[in-house]
Amino acid sequence: MTFQHFPPARISLNGKRHYIVPSGLPFVQEGLVLPSMTTVLSATAPVGKIMALMNWRKRVGPEEANRRTRMAADRGTWLHKVIEDFFDEQDIETALDLSPKYRPYFDAIYDFLLTIDQCVLAESAIAYWFDPGFGYTGTFDQLAIIDGQYVLIDWKTSYKEKPDYQLADYRQQLGGYAQAIEQMYGIEIDRALCVIAVYDPEDSESKPSRQIIEADGGELVALGGLVRQRTVQYFANHYPGGTPFTLTMDKG
Repeated sequence: MTFQHFPPARISLNGKRHYIVPSGLPFVQEGLVLPSMTTVLSATAPVGKIMALMNWRKRVGPEEANRRTRMAADRGTWLHKVIEDFFDEQDIETALDLSPKYRPYFDAIYDFLLTIDQCVLAESAIAYWFDPGFGYTGTFDQLAIIDGQYVLIDWKTSYKEKPDYQLADYRQQLGGYAQAIEQMYGIEIDRALCVIAVYDPEDSESKPSRQIIEADGGELVALGGLVRQRTVQYFANHYPGGTPFTLTMDKG
């Protein structure tokens, strides 16, 4: 089966990331401007989560908070690129040698990478549409085959292993991506994994490790339902006009 890759067309709307839906999707109108799933989850986060982030920034100071945020983004971008090159059978040793401070994140997941039989699709945009006329978008990390099963994989990095109460959005991302992929490609995803490479480069005693969050078919359905609920909430409280509008892409 051939899976079409959709490059993301990102735009900023009121300072929040949205996508313009590309052509070729069977259930979503081309040109619709829809929020990314990350935007939906961030904008509809519980007050307690928002306050915890604000308190953390206050505790460490804005300069340190910004430094850590940039480092997290940089190492995440680096790891995604190395994983992509790994499955494309490109040279990754140069990237590993040039970035010794990031290499432990790759080492943390290397054994897991070897369990993947095939990378079907990577870094591809999704769009999901549901009644009564709402939707969301995003870019999923990888659709793979493991032991003959389609498995959705989301790659992340962290300084330390995350407690369960911090994993709710990670789980909901899996459900949201899974139901979008099922709608787009007409397949069933019975397993989804969030694989977190854990390492603290500023702790001399830190060792590379990984944390895996797993959701099965039944749980993915429930998680997808939560994402739909939060998407409706986003349109009601944050999307201009409360109803999706379209933009025409200039193909000239």
